[in-house]
Amino acid sequence: MLLKNQKISIKVKDLPKETPVEVVEQLKKIADEEEVEEIEFPFFPGMFGQTDQKSLEEQGIIQINGVISKDTLAKAQSKLWALHFDEKYTDNVQVLINSPGGYLDATWAFIDTMSAVKMHIRTVALGEIASAATMIFVAGDERVMAPNSLAMIHHFSSGNHGNYRDLVASRKMEDIEFEKMADHFLRNSKYKTREEIIEKVLLDQDNWLTPKEMKSHGLCDEVLPHKKNPKKKAIKK
Repeated sequence: MLLKNQKISIKVKDLPKETPVEVVEQLKKIADEEEVEEIEFPFFPGMFGQTDQKSLEEQGIIQINGVISKDTLAKAQSKLWALHFDEKYTDNVQVLINSPGGYLDATWAFIDTMSAVKMHIRTVALGEIASAATMIFVAGDERVMAPNSLAMIHHFSSGNHGNYRDLVASRKMEDIEFEKMADHFLRNSKYKTREEIIEKVLLDQDNWLTPKEMKSHGLCDEVLPHKKNPKKKAIKK
């Protein structure tokens, strides 16, 4: 991988095909003047028609796609901790979310990680954020929804088996999870009481919400506007 300001030595004839013509001509001139085949010079991103090769994650952009589980969130969670302990990293982090939801244990672990790390986290909703994905979204320090995104909030689903005492114990677990969910949406909304959250947000049925509706509940800070893109011209060959 070529890094910014790294010196490279290359023959003009071996330059990448995408190298701009003006760069090729300038290097040819230098080679002729110095009467050498190879030229040594600093590399700068873009000089060969390339872009900076830092990954999205190295730039603080983390993606959550698909069903949420311990496995699917492992990479994103590890990256948050890596950036947290990186003394040189001082930027914000963006978490891009497009997910139908998933498992609560993995969701709570990720939310607690978001709260613990040093970085300001901007969550961005793209496509669909449903169930557990919405819970992660609203936990961001700054929450932004794309104009065509859609959110869904509902009660969690569970299934249990075992003897009578096992089922009684599992009911306690379900009550705890419901209380945690209600408190989570209450903390991250404009509402002041548990009753308001249950009445207006955490309904008995699936509650599908547009970006504007999410913002009206205080669950989103910004809705990106629709952008009218100019028509792109076809490349003639």
